Amino acid sequence: MDPIEVRGVAKTFRIPHAPPRRRLVDQLAGLFRPMSVELFAALTEISFQVPSGSFLGIIGANGSGKSTLLKIIAGLLTPDAGEVHVRGTLAPLLELGLGFHTGLTARENVALYGAILGFPAHTAAERVEAVLDFAELRPFADTKLKGFSTGMVSRLGIATALQADADILLLDEVLAVGDVRFQQKCLRTFEALKQQRKTIVLVSHDLGAVQRFCDHVLWLAGGRLVTAGEPRAVVQAYLDAARRDALNEAAARRPGAQATRRFGDECARFVGGMLERDDGTPATSVRAGSRVVLRLTAEFRTACAEPVFGFGVKQVGALGSHVIYTINNHQLGVSSGSFSPGEQVEIRIPFTAALMNGHYSVFAMIAAHSNGHDGPIFHDWINDLVAFSVEDSPCWEGLADLAAEFRCDPVRPRPAQERAIPAA
Repeated sequence: MDPIEVRGVAKTFRIPHAPPRRRLVDQLAGLFRPMSVELFAALTEISFQVPSGSFLGIIGANGSGKSTLLKIIAGLLTPDAGEVHVRGTLAPLLELGLGFHTGLTARENVALYGAILGFPAHTAAERVEAVLDFAELRPFADTKLKGFSTGMVSRLGIATALQADADILLLDEVLAVGDVRFQQKCLRTFEALKQQRKTIVLVSHDLGAVQRFCDHVLWLAGGRLVTAGEPRAVVQAYLDAARRDALNEAAARRPGAQATRRFGDECARFVGGMLERDDGTPATSVRAGSRVVLRLTAEFRTACAEPVFGFGVKQVGALGSHVIYTINNHQLGVSSGSFSPGEQVEIRIPFTAALMNGHYSVFAMIAAHSNGHDGPIFHDWINDLVAFSVEDSPCWEGLADLAAEFRCDPVRPRPAQERAIPAA
């Protein structure tokens, strides 16, 4: 039987709403007036199984029910409906530091928490020391936790739970703790746990880590299971939905406007734009490292001498978008020429999609050429002009795919006459 079985689980929270009571009479009347309550369905009809030795990822936006689901599996919350069966010992890394006592030292807290997690008596002292080393807190081993930062307490919680001999680990956003070096240390530990065939459930916004470690992924939204399946396919669907939502929100902020944000003095305007492959076919999905062409058509309403044409690429993710590349013809030392009112020009910008798997959008601009220090004057700027996705990159982390190649050749002894001459 599977170590974790979740069948038809539902959980609803009652959120009280009390009206403001500024006067004494309001407070007295409130004793006899029922308080209004809002029902919040955190989970609705969730069902899945986690096979032994598998690594399950759970993704979704904030408030989608991920942490509530982990707490129900851990036994910290009771579902309103449905059943949860857990077979084997379990170590939850949920609210990191939960259960620690601020009046005790780091060493005392680890010993106490470790006993709860089942540290064997004959190795307990050794494991406490290993926790302090992993958390990089040995200099503070005998310091009370009330003097610790939130990050220090969280690192201590992660390190303690990872020392447990549990069959099942529940991990909630553990990769959001600590600096890059500590996170890399956690990732190496995950690799080791996966090789040991531990059963692990990971909740994370780090989609790269989810694809790297997980065998199966669940996507929750609004407390419901949207889809489940192979990590790359589920993450891709999640990113697609996130991008659609972001564009819809942008459109909603400007009633009657298109989803793309546009501004400029309109002395020149883009009247066409698309992303193509080398053969001229539209490129909505491209292979990592392939060559694509951004084709733009601009029309001039006034005379323009040496306008600046530029574009940029944004990575679009569940938590928003950020710029990863910009360039223009002036930076490249390419003259654009002079144009008269009513004239049109076609701009071709080939570039390499040397990017990680994911979703991207292109923004484009036309600006007046200026050598002053007052900043550029934009004729036209369009965000989210075109969108595309990148696929088939073997990379797990980062922003760019630099197309590295590896060779491994045996080292053959050099002839005697070619050997290095020893120093005098």
